[in-house]
Formats: sequence, C-alpha cells, structure tokens
Amino acid sequence: MEKYGPETYGDLFACVYDDWYGEDGNVALSIMGNPDAVAEKIFSLADGGSVLELGVGSGRLALPIAKKGLDITGVDASDAMLDLLRAKPGSEAIRIIKGDMADPPGLEPETFSLIFVGFNTFFNLTSQKDQESCIAAVERLLKPEGRFIIEAFVPDPKTHDGFSIRSIEIDRILADAVLTDEEEQTITGQRIEMTSSGNRLFPYLLRYVYPSQLDDMTSAANLSLEHRWENWLDSPYTEESTVHVSVWKKPV
Repeated sequence: MEKYGPETYGDLFACVYDDWYGEDGNVALSIMGNPDAVAEKIFSLADGGSVLELGVGSGRLALPIAKKGLDITGVDASDAMLDLLRAKPGSEAIRIIKGDMADPPGLEPETFSLIFVGFNTFFNLTSQKDQESCIAAVERLLKPEGRFIIEAFVPDPKTHDGFSIRSIEIDRILADAVLTDEEEQTITGQRIEMTSSGNRLFPYLLRYVYPSQLDDMTSAANLSLEHRWENWLDSPYTEESTVHVSVWKKPV
C-alpha cells in the first residue's frame, strides 16, 4: 500500500477500535486475550518490575495492567490512538510515548522487567527488517532476566484470498477483502463497513511470522524461549492451536 506507515493503522482504526475490539466489542473479529486475564499474567511474569507495551493503542491492555499497580510505559506511533488513551480514566498512571515500535524512542537501556506486544500487533511491523529491529530494541531495553511476550495468530497457509462477510446487521454489513503474498508473508486487506449512509474503508497491512521464525529472530537477539501457550490462561500450545502467547527471556 502506498503511503502506509507505522501510524496508518492506528490513525484510521481509532474511530472504531474500542467499538470493535474493546471488551464489549460488537463483533468477534478474532481470538484475543481478555484484558483482565492478560493483566493477571503480565503481573505474575513481571515480578513487580516495570513493563513496556509496544503498540499500546487505546490502552485496552495497559489500563488494567496499571490498575494492578505496575509501572507501565506504552509506545504507539498513532496520535489518534494515543488521544483515545489519554481521554480514559486511569491513563495518568501510564507513561505514554509517541514513536515507532521498530525503534522506540526516549527509553534507557535495561529499564524494563517485561516487554510485550499484544493481539497480533507485532505483525503491524510490515517488514522483516523492522521486526528484527524491534526485537533488537527489546533486548536492549530489557533488564537481565527480563521477559519478552508476543500474542499473535498462527499463520495458516491454507487461508485463501478473497472477500468474506464478517457481520450482517439490519443497518450494516462488515466485510473483508484480503490479498496474501506467501513469499513476502504479507496480508494486504480492507475492512469494509457498508451502511445506508455510506461506506467506509479501513486498510491494513500485516507481515505475519510463524512461531518458529519468531524463535529464530529472538535467538539471534540472545533471547531464549521460556514458554509457549495457546492463550493467556496457560492452555497447552499444540499443532492445532490458531493463536499463541510466547515468552522469551534475556539471560543474566
């Protein structure tokens, strides 16, 4: 997509994000971790240390984590998303930084006990170079024995391109048009909202990565796999799992 940058997804989806993806979202778009369950797991793995969320968005996960009493910082490239976050009660407990998560700005090395990227957000880094840059930054920002967590879908090579209906309501149709490039591992899509008052397009561009490829990238950054679960509730990860929550650890 032309002119698609680190801020594009957030700037375009901010007007519907909490409605679609919030705890009471009006359409199930994908499997995602419950915010309270995520906060509980982050609390247990952070060991009381400071936390960084990359791609903090509107604070769906950061706010309940802050309520746990953890010191949390959120980075996002989208002004529109960060404006949503700042307008919410409790946001003053979160240190908010505008920046690209491929190279988060203004943060000191070995600051965080835990860094995480929730709900497929790592795939918003649209090139392997940016993904590797992000993981290198994570290694730099983690304290010794700190943890890095990614929640993401498991790519399905059998998925077909095309047009699909997400939701049909009395006054609205929500649909997806998708084109996959298996060589580049990219998904180019348009989420389309059709109503009697007009249509809206919500473009997205993802670079998906298989769990084994994530292991290779994190290993190159001197991070080792500690856990891989199917969800935030520690359900076992299997060959049939469609999502994963993976935890890597930095050595002493």
